[in-house]
Amino acid sequence: MKINNKKKVINHMIFQLVVIGLLLGTIIALRFFDYHLISMLFVFITLLVLLYGKLKNRFIFEYENSGEILSIKSYQWLSGCKKPSFEMPHRKILNIEIKEGILKKYLVIMFSGSSEKVLRMDIDITFCNDNQVNLLFKDIKKNMTIKHHEFISDRR
Repeated sequence: MKINNKKKVINHMIFQLVVIGLLLGTIIALRFFDYHLISMLFVFITLLVLLYGKLKNRFIFEYENSGEILSIKSYQWLSGCKKPSFEMPHRKILNIEIKEGILKKYLVIMFSGSSEKVLRMDIDITFCNDNQVNLLFKDIKKNMTIKHHEFISDRR
């Protein structure tokens, strides 16, 4: 199963860049016609849009489940870096949950490391819609349950 939010993030970021471009054009035009006070208002609005963009940190999220291995790639929309940020066999995953903050949503994965320590990984899934989050959560839980039952039956 594959899940990603690439199209949504790219469309949103292009819209945000167009808005910033229009705001900067308006500021230049207002400065040219000596409306300095109104242009300062547009400078403030532009800074708020940039701050919003910085806080949201548009991450592209790609999930792939190939049976044995769970692979998640999370990278910023302009970087193009597609190295897996999380790749783990299902049998090592102990628990997953979804944490929601004010502006962000995270997939929290608890897994056992190489030294049998319990480790935690937070992956930004802010721009995944509710349907994608539900599919992701169900798929990981299903594979955790299947692998857990197979592991118990193998020991008998």
